Amino acid sequence: MSLWLSKEELTELTGYKTASRQKLALDRMGLKFRSRPLDGFPLVDRWQFEGEIIRPRGKPWRQESTWGAIDESPSATSRMLGRK
Repeated sequence: MSLWLSKEELTELTGYKTASRQKLALDRMGLKFRSRPLDGFPLVDRWQFEGEIIRPRGKPWRQESTWGAIDESPSATSRMLGRK
């Protein structure tokens, strides 16, 4: 695997085939790139797309339901019908 995106990947990312248009698109996207001195081809580091998964600290994303609280209080339908 290369350190930089391939021509095909760069075309897919930017939607352009020419280096000048690709550079404009990359700049608008806020991506860092360097131009190859020989032909001006934009070299985009692959590390910009390979990030770590960050897990939040503290409480988990989904918490278990507190079924006890649900069982203790009557539903709206039960209250309307006078049931307990």
